[in-house]
This record gives sequence, structure tokens and C-alpha cells, in this order.
Amino acid sequence: MKITHIVSHFGKNGVTSSCRALITAQMRRGHEILLVGRPGSWLSSQAFPAPFASMETGLATRPAEIRRVGYEIRDWGSDIIHCHGSRANKYGMVFRIAANAAVVTTAHSRHVQIPFAFFKAVIAPSRQTADFHRRYNLVRRSRLHVIPHFVPLAEAAAGDAAPVRAEFGLPEDAFVIGMVGSICRRKNQADGLRILRSLSKRHNNVRLLVVGSLEHAGEMPGWGKLLDDPLIAGRTVLAGHRDDAERLMRACNVLLSTSKQEEGPIAVLEAMAAAVPVVAYRTGQAVVLIRNGIDGYAVGMMDRNAALQALATLIEDPDGARRIGLQGQRRVRELCSEDAIVAQVEKVYETVADGR
Repeated sequence: MKITHIVSHFGKNGVTSSCRALITAQMRRGHEILLVGRPGSWLSSQAFPAPFASMETGLATRPAEIRRVGYEIRDWGSDIIHCHGSRANKYGMVFRIAANAAVVTTAHSRHVQIPFAFFKAVIAPSRQTADFHRRYNLVRRSRLHVIPHFVPLAEAAAGDAAPVRAEFGLPEDAFVIGMVGSICRRKNQADGLRILRSLSKRHNNVRLLVVGSLEHAGEMPGWGKLLDDPLIAGRTVLAGHRDDAERLMRACNVLLSTSKQEEGPIAVLEAMAAAVPVVAYRTGQAVVLIRNGIDGYAVGMMDRNAALQALATLIEDPDGARRIGLQGQRRVRELCSEDAIVAQVEKVYETVADGR
């Protein structure tokens, strides 16, 4: 099958990471890929197996540019167009209406947007995501497909933590809590700082490694004031945006996710795949992926006390933490295996292509 992926996102994040994993897996299964993306994007710089085609576009909503992209996709002989991101969805909607193209989108977020109602299929990484788009974007139940994200397990092997800890001045004997994702109101890393403050009163050797862009940190209530707290400031490392977050995770004893809303999230999958225990608020894939106290800890939304207790348990029981990390790894292999997920996506493609 000849598959076109239109990707709006520019830098490395959960969307582009999931797209890279999907494209690579599809090529391994014999599909031909055309990547349509923005010039200089992280995804366009990745090394994909040959044969691989790509074209650049700023995805401007101008008729001339939409026509140019559409004709190139048509001339390449695309069987299916898979959209990722808001701008990509606008292009997909035009191709769907104007040419009756076989267009699919993945709902990487929960936003009210007109294009969703026009697609023949919407892939939702979680049931929460699907319910949102059925209710607010009027996507028919028959067109919604709940298919979780996956991460390449072969790339998730844990490595040596010492070089990473040395890079950030983290003591070798510290219990390091990692948080990965753009620092913003939705990701809610401020709760991580609050949890750290409470936890440090019981465990002096705890540290917090926060990986993510600081561009929107000021929009998060309490962020600046919390960082001024001596109990927090001396125990927190802000790494900024990094393209090697998976490598940095090797320095962490646990991944903490305090997001108010997620569809995946990729960081949780990457941590579990690397046998790093996870403590996460119950949102997105975490709702069904993590069995509390078995594969990790999935606690109630905004329940900082429950997250605090889970972290304390992991600190105080290192053997138990290792068991939970390994069980989380098995859980990801069981529910989010590459072949099983890609096969589900292929079935959606076939249904849409046959029904044009």
C-alpha cells in the first residue's frame, strides 16, 4: 500500500515520535511511504529505510499550496492519506471533499475542529479521546477506532545512568524522578514540584529532572513561586527541550506524569518499555494500560497525595520498584506490540480505501 503521512508538528514531541514509530513499522511491513511535512522539521531529518519519499510544505491554507500538495500526492499514487495535527487535518479535509480521497486522521489532542466530521475514519489513542470527538466534533461512532500508541521496544533498552547523572550533577545515590514533556498548563508539572516538596521532607536524597521546553511555563499558575522554594529549587534540574529524552530517562528511578489531559502519552510508554516504573494521573492510555500497584501507579486526577504515597513506596521498596518496572515492560509488550497495533491501523486503511 502507498501511504501518505501529512504531519503538521515541527519539533520532537509525542506526535512526531509516534509518527516516526508508525512510519518505520509500516515500511518494515512492506508499505511505501510519502512524508509531507514542514521544512527542517525533526521528523523530516530522521533516517528511514529506503525506499522513502518526502516533500516539504509550510502547510499554509492557501488554495495554490493546497493544490500543489494535492497534485503531488495524487501523482505519487497514494492509496491512503493519514493526517497528524491541525494544519494537516485542514489539508485532509479539502482532499476528502474535493477529490473523495481516502483520508484518515489520528486524534492526537482534544480540540473542537471542523475537519474531524469529514474524515472517513478517526483513530483515537484512548477511549477518552474517542468519546470527546464523538461528542464535540460529531464523529460517528462507526468512524471512530480506538487504537493505542506504541513505541519501538528494541530502542527502549535501559542504559548506563551514570553519564546522564553526571551531566546534570545528580548524585549517584539520589532517587531521581523524571518528568518529560513541554512545561505548560496541560502537562501540569507544577504538581510535580508540589509533590517533590512534600516528598523531600521524608526523603532528603530525592531529585526531580524536568525535561521539556520552558516556552509556556509562565502560563502555569504557581510555577515561578514554587521554583523559588528552597526545598524545591535545590532538588530540581530543568533540562529544557531535548531530543534525547529517552536517553535521559535512563537516569530516572521513576517517571512522574501529572498531566491533566493526555491521549497517549508517549513518555509513559517509553518509560514502561524501558522498565522504568511510572506514577501517572489517570488520563488517556494510562487508564487501561496501568493496573495500579502492578504495572505502575495510576492515581486519580490531581490526587497529589496518592502520587506522593506511590513515590514513597517506590523509594522505600527498591526490589518492589524493580518488579513493577519489569511488569510494566511486559504490560506494554502485551497491549501495545508494534505488529498488533500496525495491523489494526492497516484494517482501518483498508476499510476507508474500499469505501471511497
